[in-house]
Amino acid sequence: MLTLVRNAILPVLLLVAQSVCAQSYPTKPIRLIIDFPPGGPSDTLARVVGERIAVALGQPVVFDNRPGANGIIAYGLAARAPADGYTLTILSTPFPLNAALGRKLPFDTVKDFTPISLIANYPNLLVVHPTVPARTVSEFVAFAKSKAGTVTYGSSGTGSVQHLAMEQVRRIAGFEAVHVPYAGSAPAVTNLVGGHVQSSITILVTVIAHMRAGRVRGIAILSESRSAQAPEVPTFIESGINVVAPGWGGIGAPAGVPGRIVKQLNAEVARIVKLPEVQERILTVGGEPRHSTPQEFVALIRSEYDRWLTVVQQAGVKIDN
Repeated sequence: MLTLVRNAILPVLLLVAQSVCAQSYPTKPIRLIIDFPPGGPSDTLARVVGERIAVALGQPVVFDNRPGANGIIAYGLAARAPADGYTLTILSTPFPLNAALGRKLPFDTVKDFTPISLIANYPNLLVVHPTVPARTVSEFVAFAKSKAGTVTYGSSGTGSVQHLAMEQVRRIAGFEAVHVPYAGSAPAVTNLVGGHVQSSITILVTVIAHMRAGRVRGIAILSESRSAQAPEVPTFIESGINVVAPGWGGIGAPAGVPGRIVKQLNAEVARIVKLPEVQERILTVGGEPRHSTPQEFVALIRSEYDRWLTVVQQAGVKIDN
């Protein structure tokens, strides 16, 4: 009889214990790994969201910047962490791009992570030096064709989303151009302003001040809609070329994090990105606040991998591992 009672009570006790665990998360500090150095867009997203998650959940969020290897160092650390919700990571544009480029990775981009929510998009746009006689996409294409493949364009590096976006644009439009890679967006823009290259695709935040001062000219933006920060610049879609290539950033975790924790964190991000002060802070680094379900974030990552893999193969882009 005692055995029967024990067997009947045990499942109930397990359910109670699980319920208590679900309600108690978190009970210790949360580590948030950041894929790029302090001060950049990834770092800003991490801190503006992480600080408010800490307040909401009643536990500190410890920020851990692990830059290097285009985010691979940070993603590798996150992939190896326990799947208990106490290690989170920023996932940004290079996350699927590294795999599409064929880089040697110490993790599986799809299987080793739990995407939680998108946080922001970063508009990319085509800009030209004022000496380039083009104010529209069609005029830029005509100019490039007239120069028989000698028009130069700068990017933040070989294999960057800016490089691949221009490769996609030029293949669709049917013109040749000379790629000049730089070690980041800032030096690429500096050389564009100085007239060392004639054009560039770069993130909006790096050039908006130069655009307003007349040092560069915005031609078209690689987003689905115009940016509120530069509403006068049309999209490539409006200009007849269907290319959308924004940068983006979101938050994820190792694979296997319990669904209840993913749901809790996703709800907090949704609430946080709607706060006026958070939206203003994201705008200061050129971002546009966004929120997604975990499923939508998974779909974005997979679609980014698929599209850039095709561009990499078509353009024959090679990188050193």
